Amino acid sequence: MRLIKQNDDDLAAEEAMRGGAIGALKYCTVALFTGGVLNATWPKFRAVRPPQKMWLMVAAFLGGFGNGSDTAFTNFERRDREIQIRVANQRRHDILYGNSDEKQAAAASLSTPSSSSSSSSSSSSSSPSPPPSSSSPSSSSSSSSPSA
Repeated sequence: MRLIKQNDDDLAAEEAMRGGAIGALKYCTVALFTGGVLNATWPKFRAVRPPQKMWLMVAAFLGGFGNGSDTAFTNFERRDREIQIRVANQRRHDILYGNSDEKQAAAASLSTPSSSSSSSSSSSSSSPSPPPSSSSPSSSSSSSSPSA
């Protein structure tokens, strides 16, 4: 996936750096604990000079940072992709079935002409001449003659 906006790029970098720091902390904690146990129990490890032991910590730090940042960035991309898919599905659903705003507007527009058509039909039934669009003029004239 390509990050298009600069803001998205910055958010992805922040997420990757945070994940890298957490991963480095985890790996260094494990390496420090393992080094302490090995130093206490294994004489050959105890014979290794401290600068070489620190290089093992650096290796653990770099491995943890790389693994944590990659995992965090992959999860960030997955969340972004899920949002894109959800938005695309919602747009497709809105195109096919309309969204709730369109349904409310359609219901409002349907209720408005029906009330105006009922008022126009009541005014046309009280008028002496039948409306030109009625299918049965005899029924409207017969209904108006008993009330007159």
